[in-house]
Amino acid sequence: MSETKEKNPDTEATNKGGKNTFTFMRGPDELVTEVVADWMPLHIDEEPAADMFYTAYLVKDDSAQRPITFCINGGPGGSSVFLQFGCAGPRILAYDDEGKEIAGAKGLVDNPSHWLGFTDLVFIDAIGTGYSRLRPEKTADKDKPTAKKDNPYWAVKKDLASIGEFMRKFLTRHNRWQSPLFFAGESYGGYRAARLAKLFSKEFQLVVNGIIVISPIWQFRDASDSDYSTSQWVNQLPVYAGIAHRHAMCRHFDAGTPMGQVLEAAEQFAISDYARALVAGSMMEDAERQRIFTYAADLIGLDPRFVIESEGRISLGDFARELKKQDHRITDLYDGSLSSGDAFPDRTNNEAAVNEALFNTMNLYAAAIYQWQRSELGVATDLEYTVLNEEAHKAWKNDEKEYDLFQLAESMDDFRAGVTSNTAMKVLVVHGQYDTVTPYFASKRLLHQSRLKPEVRARITEKLYQGGHMFYSWHEQRSLFSEDVKALIQSFS
Repeated sequence: MSETKEKNPDTEATNKGGKNTFTFMRGPDELVTEVVADWMPLHIDEEPAADMFYTAYLVKDDSAQRPITFCINGGPGGSSVFLQFGCAGPRILAYDDEGKEIAGAKGLVDNPSHWLGFTDLVFIDAIGTGYSRLRPEKTADKDKPTAKKDNPYWAVKKDLASIGEFMRKFLTRHNRWQSPLFFAGESYGGYRAARLAKLFSKEFQLVVNGIIVISPIWQFRDASDSDYSTSQWVNQLPVYAGIAHRHAMCRHFDAGTPMGQVLEAAEQFAISDYARALVAGSMMEDAERQRIFTYAADLIGLDPRFVIESEGRISLGDFARELKKQDHRITDLYDGSLSSGDAFPDRTNNEAAVNEALFNTMNLYAAAIYQWQRSELGVATDLEYTVLNEEAHKAWKNDEKEYDLFQLAESMDDFRAGVTSNTAMKVLVVHGQYDTVTPYFASKRLLHQSRLKPEVRARITEKLYQGGHMFYSWHEQRSLFSEDVKALIQSFS
């Protein structure tokens, strides 16, 4: 086990990794697993620059070619704690069947749908998240380190490079170069996964068998509220319709109508009349526009006057506040099946549209990681585990663009190049149908627009689950997702 000898400028503490051996159950099978938590040094210009923290679950198996999956979350600025303790790991937070936090529940419970039955797991914390930290710069006086003003890893290109560097070093340290490799990324981690589809081979000399793209954002231009673009509004409308139907507020369909039928109708409307009205603006007759926007209002459960006055452009916050306004409740942005009381129903701003599904559980995730890493694995550090680093999120840069006028970071070109050139790579793209932050229809639309050859498209599987951004908090959906990942990985055996 390696140790990071450099001292952290804030704590002056020496960080020491830990490990332990556990027996986890997967159905009737007993999986004797070594769990390792440690730091991996990263370099810039051959000089140590940062220490990336990870937790690896390595099943003791006679096979030297057991699959291994590297997992990372998003933000940017999010740690891997969500995938580790919410989805793929053998221990998870306690939720009810539909992903709601169980009041008063603390600690971790067994996850019957963990992935260790078919792959080893490595959870990566990006620099500035978890226990991953930038090393201090050295001054002329070697005993007085000074913190760097800007974190070079808080940038698109350098962040991707850090993942590739980490994976190569991990495979070397643990002698796993012959293992089938897989990569799973959630949210901004999904953007990372799409970009890495090309970079794994081109930049890092890694042969990756498959990638799992979870609730991704692909094109950042699709995430902005713009009067002059239409794609973001088209992407959102089917999700809004699904949420409205979930709450029995979709006036166009009876409450008993299958959700699939509702979503299909919403998708077709979104790419036809709705898109036409958005593009045409005042070039379309007022009566026709009002007809289309009234239909949209009935579909997504809002007041027609509000939709008409908004000219069909309904932001995430507006939808969250307006759908259940009469009940003084706000639907959750990350999981629209959930809602919470509106403390300020008289206010018109969107600050009350709290991201309940994500932020209300932050402290529970932090408590879980502290208990697991320190008590169970023996990690010794005075560092604070950073579940979500908002400073990193705000400071994130696009270090690939020459001109500031073109700062949007996009992933589809790299994804298309990667899956086309790597003729063995398979892809699983997954979403929760009630997620307004990264709507499923954005992925569906982009994949259909990507001009991929049929033989390439056949290697890409799309799955839509109930739930929201973190749909895996729903017990049944986590089980279904696990089986879909298993099918992907075992297709290479």
